[in-house]
Amino acid sequence: MTSPGALETATAVLDHARELAEVPWDQLTGAEAVQAAAALAQVKALVDGALVGLAEQLESTGAPEAIGWASTKDFLTHLLGGRKGTGGTLTRVAKKTSRLPAVRAALAAGQISLAQAAVIGGRVSTLPQAPELREDAASKMLGLVAEHGYDATDLDHAFPTVVRELDPDGTLLSADLDKDRAERGAHHARYLSFTPDTLGGVRIKGYATIEETELVKAVLLPLSAPVTTEPGACGGEPRKPEQGFELDDNGHLLGKRCPDPECAHTGADPREHGTRMWDALLEACRRLQHTDSVPHAHSTTARITITIPLANLLEQTDGHLADGGILPTGDRLSAAAVRRLACDAEIIPAVLGSQGQVLDVDRTQRLVTTGIWNALVLRDHHCAFPGCTRLPLACDAHHITHWAEPLRV
Repeated sequence: MTSPGALETATAVLDHARELAEVPWDQLTGAEAVQAAAALAQVKALVDGALVGLAEQLESTGAPEAIGWASTKDFLTHLLGGRKGTGGTLTRVAKKTSRLPAVRAALAAGQISLAQAAVIGGRVSTLPQAPELREDAASKMLGLVAEHGYDATDLDHAFPTVVRELDPDGTLLSADLDKDRAERGAHHARYLSFTPDTLGGVRIKGYATIEETELVKAVLLPLSAPVTTEPGACGGEPRKPEQGFELDDNGHLLGKRCPDPECAHTGADPREHGTRMWDALLEACRRLQHTDSVPHAHSTTARITITIPLANLLEQTDGHLADGGILPTGDRLSAAAVRRLACDAEIIPAVLGSQGQVLDVDRTQRLVTTGIWNALVLRDHHCAFPGCTRLPLACDAHHITHWAEPLRV
């Protein structure tokens, strides 16, 4: 299909799709609603397949960058109006299925969804760089969709079984371990991602090669060793499981018995293995931060920037979450959390106006100083280019008005 023909087809599809707004869904019978839902699900799959093809073309031509976008991922996220990174799903599927023609054809035909294609492409990319093995694995997973109606989660869980069927004795997989690291599928599939859960926490996901994982474990395991103390070091008395707590007439604890019902005052580390591993990772980062090995960015080592009113920092009560600190990403921390970080941190004062503008930065130097850079981070939180939300660490500072021009107030 020629370029004009493709554009005409897309426009015609849009015109017909607008007619859906006029459909009286509440007048359909149950059977008609089921058929309509199935039809629209296939329409969505067809549109997603077309978007994957377009994502590949946008990446290869660099068209989004040419009109000012930081990447194809950011451009597609903007168009789709989804959560940050939504556009990245399309670009990843395009990349990981580029050598899986059967998967790409099934997606383009609406036979599988974008989520199913993402699982197939992502899982197959972890296999050794053997085209036949990867194509066979993709074919088997497509068969599970066609024959058994597997959804994306089912496909993800079925992948180990698919691999065992294709390589029952592990010959192909073990042979790949002898290849150069750069050729390993696992190396090309490595990643680490952080996704806020809107509940005050962040979900962390990742994938790595065996040797990379062993390096991380070799560093973290010594730091994650259980920390033991003398029995009763918490201030309480060792108690037997069958013992309860003695209370006075006001309901207060008598003696030194600890109010924590799970604490037996044995001196054992109460943290589980997973908790100790996470604490070890934090400790490793803290130690690295205090060495000269941390990469510098804008004349400083790694630094957490938090904006908080001085009064809230000094007060000993939290108040509302809105009274806490704001990270460059826009996420918030309670005032108590900021005070904990401030215990051994550098405090950089900045005077902000009523609209959040920085008021105390002058123009005595042409180049951006560390102080000016900190002010930019406080003011903008991320890249100031329209539509770009890259974090400050990935940005540079430039003058909008040439520094040599007279200061305009």
